[in-house]
Amino acid sequence: MEVLRSKNIHIGLFWLVSLLALVVPAASINYPVALYYVAVSLVVLGLCTVIVRTDPQPLSKLEKVMIFTWLFYPLFTALDFWLRTGWIWTQFQEPSRFILVLPIYLMVRRFGLSQNALKWGVFFGAVLAGFWAFYQKQELGIHRVHGGTSGLKAAFGDISLLLGVMSVALFQPNWCEDKRWWLVVLFSLSLGLFASLASGTKGGWISAPVLCWVMVSLARHPSYTKRFIMLAVMAIGAVLVWWFSPFVQDRVGNIPLAVATYFETRQVTDGSASIRLALWHAATLVFIDNPWFGVGPSNFDAAKLPYIEAGLLPTIVGNFDGAHSQFFDTLQESGIFGPFMIFSIYGAFIMHCRQYVLQNKALATAGILLAVGFMDFGLVEMIWDINNAGVFFTVMMALIAGQLSYEGNTKPTTN
Repeated sequence: MEVLRSKNIHIGLFWLVSLLALVVPAASINYPVALYYVAVSLVVLGLCTVIVRTDPQPLSKLEKVMIFTWLFYPLFTALDFWLRTGWIWTQFQEPSRFILVLPIYLMVRRFGLSQNALKWGVFFGAVLAGFWAFYQKQELGIHRVHGGTSGLKAAFGDISLLLGVMSVALFQPNWCEDKRWWLVVLFSLSLGLFASLASGTKGGWISAPVLCWVMVSLARHPSYTKRFIMLAVMAIGAVLVWWFSPFVQDRVGNIPLAVATYFETRQVTDGSASIRLALWHAATLVFIDNPWFGVGPSNFDAAKLPYIEAGLLPTIVGNFDGAHSQFFDTLQESGIFGPFMIFSIYGAFIMHCRQYVLQNKALATAGILLAVGFMDFGLVEMIWDINNAGVFFTVMMALIAGQLSYEGNTKPTTN
């Protein structure tokens, strides 16, 4: 009787977590409120599973390293608050997510979830993003579309792009065996790409070559030749999109002149490329004078004033908060430890996924695409600072890492 009750609990947890996992990508951009409620539900459920009797597999060395990177970032930030700036709850929101998703990871690692649920959640997320973007663009006449309740163009464009390419990865077992599944994959990929283009999020587009490079790993026999062919096809597609879309021309056409002007005159001539260069310049100057531990959270505004007064930076820099780059923001905030903390999280997760490529190529590659995409997005955006983007990344990372560990501890799957 006890064994039967335990089995029923495990099955119930499996399907409940699977249902919640489906909602995470499906609601990530069009209905972030649902994403937040589901994320909280997963955390609470993860904490409750501590009381469920089972024999958990011991953590591997790589799992311990990955969990350490999740904990080191919030602990370092909390220590920084305590020693320098005083406690600021709003500034701790971002790093605290890595503590909160740990119960999700441990729960999925023990009980698993349905990969099909995750796959269709990603599919519906990309499709809904594309239809919503089309409606805004064609029916409402909105110049740059944005996501449902969030209203943030960067998060909408970045996550739409990522959902499109992740659907290619997660459907790999299907299209590998039956080419008709390519119709489904191309449908979701096209809509994800359209939503990204319609958002005008230039920062997300820089990740396209890297994402294409990684996607070639889904082929039966990936090679460098195939990767370079993929890059060539992508480049031709990008040229065609630019040629036939005045909107895209308008978004990227002024970048070369704005960049050249800033390097020559230190003048900000647009609200995107040159202001980012100015903010990155400011963060670099702050870092050079504070290389070890930076200036701490929420001190960037005050730290850049002396450089503005000295004429080293344009005065408009004083009107912006943050460095508009995950890399440069952590550099000025935490010194050399900042980028180390951020990229160690990405790196450990990528290594965790890579060790399961032979067992579950689809899910492992989807995890790598998730990490690589956000790593690139973070070069030009403080991507984890955007609520639904930060929640999406951390929860999806925990779900994918947990499922890969679960499969590694039970019966490996092959694709």
